[in-house]
Amino acid sequence: MSWLYGYGAALLVMGVLDAVWLGFVARDFYRNEAGEMLAEEVRKLPAALFYCAYPAGLVTLALQPEPAGPASAAWRSALVGLVAYGTYDLTNLATLRHWSYTLTLADVAWGAFASAVAGTAAYFAMQRAA
Repeated sequence: MSWLYGYGAALLVMGVLDAVWLGFVARDFYRNEAGEMLAEEVRKLPAALFYCAYPAGLVTLALQPEPAGPASAAWRSALVGLVAYGTYDLTNLATLRHWSYTLTLADVAWGAFASAVAGTAAYFAMQRAA
């Protein structure tokens, strides 16, 4: 049961962080770096699939077995983010003509950071639920 609380916390935190990051803080950065590769509008189904699946993977991979404490939860979650976002960005860098090193570095760093925050929030939610 505590897994569901962790999932909910990770889902909420990832959603809010990404909404602020992609919608306001780094919006122009992504437009400048990705340019014509960006869709006119966000495709809702793939976005929903990501935001439902990623927190489940984060909680399962980073928080099972239970970390020794919040610092361990943060580092393990950051590692999951580094691998997940790194896979996406490095594949794009290898295969897409206009994908930049700058975009890759920024996005991988963001993924590791956001995952660390979401994973830590999930850890605390799971501790509270236990």
